[in-house]
Amino acid sequence: MVLILSTTRFPISKAKEVSLRYIEVTKEFPPDKTLEKVILRLAARVTGNEIESIGLSEVKEGKYEEVLKRSMKLQLRFADIEGITFKNEIFLSGVAAFPMVGLEMPE
Repeated sequence: MVLILSTTRFPISKAKEVSLRYIEVTKEFPPDKTLEKVILRLAARVTGNEIESIGLSEVKEGKYEEVLKRSMKLQLRFADIEGITFKNEIFLSGVAAFPMVGLEMPE
């Protein structure tokens, strides 16, 4: 199984603007259960003078490219906000990764 950890960072001074845009964009791009299972929709913390938020989802079989394109479209809706950055990290679950080294995931 493929997991995507999405990280967004932005200046604290942009918190309200980013939050309002998030509400707007969520209406335009609601979660699509045919593409991915949302494990964690949103978690946030303050780090220095930035806010860092994360989301985690499990990509449905054969839907990785579609999820990636959708994610990029969504993130582009924030492009005009100064100081915002995005990072998508791709992970394999232990069940998928262990066989790559000839082992099975322990129970």
